[in-house]
Amino acid sequence: DGAEGELSRASRRLDPLVDAVPHFLVRESASGSGLELHGPLEIAEFADALRTVRDAAGTPPPADGFGLQQPPGMLLPGFGGEPTRVPTADRRGGASIVGLSLRGWEGPGAWPYVAGDFSREDEADDAIKYASPSFASHVDAAASASLTQAYSAYFGSVAAGSPLAILDTAASWTSHYPPLPAGTRVAVHGLNAQELAANGAATEVAVGDLNKDPTLPYTDGEFDVVTNAASIAYLTRPRELFAEVHRVLKPGGLALVSFSNRVFAEKATALWLSKIDEDVALCSVVRAFFAFGPAGGWRNVSSVDLSPHPTEGDPLWMVTAVKA
Repeated sequence: DGAEGELSRASRRLDPLVDAVPHFLVRESASGSGLELHGPLEIAEFADALRTVRDAAGTPPPADGFGLQQPPGMLLPGFGGEPTRVPTADRRGGASIVGLSLRGWEGPGAWPYVAGDFSREDEADDAIKYASPSFASHVDAAASASLTQAYSAYFGSVAAGSPLAILDTAASWTSHYPPLPAGTRVAVHGLNAQELAANGAATEVAVGDLNKDPTLPYTDGEFDVVTNAASIAYLTRPRELFAEVHRVLKPGGLALVSFSNRVFAEKATALWLSKIDEDVALCSVVRAFFAFGPAGGWRNVSSVDLSPHPTEGDPLWMVTAVKA
């Protein structure tokens, strides 16, 4: 085919310049998957490598069986669904594999949960537990850094133009955001006013209990991105909240929900605790929240493993969706 012709011409041009080619990397542009080739090779061998990379495009990430060398990160839907390389995404993690396998799946046919799924061991008013500020970190430094890098990629996918507008829900003293362009609007909504006041990224603060009232105090279509980090386990009215997130996002806007298996068990919902040992199960729960919050309101729903290490430290996963 045409590949041999192009390679032959390139070979003839380069051959007088080098005695031997020490190293080549043949890489597919969209996924970044590729093959390393060592030493002088015949044209047919290069052509075979090109075909292998081409044919493996779209294969779920654990493509080691193809002999492919996978670069760091993954190409995932950003603002408006645009492919965005997220450098800390682990393509070998269960959440990432399932995220690719379920592309296009619209979720269960009916809301799969009952009221008891959102019961908690401690049903006392959340304002009591969170009355005093807590400046604790809910994930370790490595997981926090991974989240920050992922945010940087997703925020960067928003088209240049008007200043970036971001909302952090169930927020606290840190939003894990990267440095942001001047003029960026960062609204933080959470339970404790002192914690929110200490949030260095915030340009505006709103105090509210999303379990009492999931209505967000913003008008329709105000934000490019809405985030929720390490808090989804505690929310007892997620379907209503996700519908609110959908409402306040601009068309094509991004919702980013990140979580770990580190929780205050007494305040986590029974549903969350029942899935706590399995990343894929937790991701499925959040995907269901998107599927019905509101029904038909989201596209490009995806899950990804952002854990810094597969077995050490705090794990971190994220489910993302684009407003349809």
